[in-house]
Amino acid sequence: MPLYEYVCTSCNNEFEELSPSTSRGRTPACPECGSDSVNRKLSVFAAREGMNRSAPAPIGPCGQCCSPDGTCPMN
Repeated sequence: MPLYEYVCTSCNNEFEELSPSTSRGRTPACPECGSDSVNRKLSVFAAREGMNRSAPAPIGPCGQCCSPDGTCPMN
């Protein structure tokens, strides 16, 4: 079940709501003021979703750090 983040345009309250697939397209009311003027925020997970995951993380000679010059602070 997805967790969505919202911000109320009336009182600027930020809140989260679990949204079952049966309520798709339904916008919740603000729990603080009751207004239905809310906007869904772009969450950090959603913003990072489109990042290139095919590029491997750099790993240094020790297999743990990413020191490009071969010196390892881990040793």
